[in-house]
Amino acid sequence: MSIRDSVGVYDTAEFAENPEARCSIVLILDVSSSMSGAPIATVNEALVKFGDIIREDPVTALRADVAVVAFNDSASVAQDFTNGTDFKPPRLRASGYTNFGAGINLALDLIEARKQSYRDGGIAYYRSLAYFLTDGAGALNRRTAARLIEMEENRGVAFFSFVIGGGAEALSATLPRPAVPLTSMDQLDGSIQWLSRSVAAVSQSQPGQSIRLPQQNFL
Repeated sequence: MSIRDSVGVYDTAEFAENPEARCSIVLILDVSSSMSGAPIATVNEALVKFGDIIREDPVTALRADVAVVAFNDSASVAQDFTNGTDFKPPRLRASGYTNFGAGINLALDLIEARKQSYRDGGIAYYRSLAYFLTDGAGALNRRTAARLIEMEENRGVAFFSFVIGGGAEALSATLPRPAVPLTSMDQLDGSIQWLSRSVAAVSQSQPGQSIRLPQQNFL
């Protein structure tokens, strides 16, 4: 069940039980038909490992808020924000075409709504993390690119993108930081596990504190 109501506002009652500072994480995952077979199977398996790693440390589990956005022609919330202790990865299926902007804009909407709930509930929070995965080629439209860059510059989100195949260069031209090319399923799995380690590193710090994320040693 979503913790948002029909107008996208989160219920703050949850913070009475868990007043820990929060780090919101959104995985924005390409589920277009070209992801069929090994790529989508690897993503599904990696999401299970991601949840396991998040729950290994009790502090990280309490502070991590995880959401999953799936996109093809359009975008949908495959998993609304849930605390790391309760995260159950969705089982994703591949179909349709690829719409980068739909996935990114929905994810940014979720992040903004979630941060408002933290403010409303008096909860301290970290800079959000966004993990974007696609096997498509191309660039973001100007409006989406501008919105994403503005949120990065205002420290609203740290956006990390990964591209299976040869589309990283074209996409990087419209992103706040270059997309990372992935050339194998092992690297794809490793990129999602890198995210879980990054979440753990952030959660062990204090909100507003500068930290160094783990190296991307899966490449």
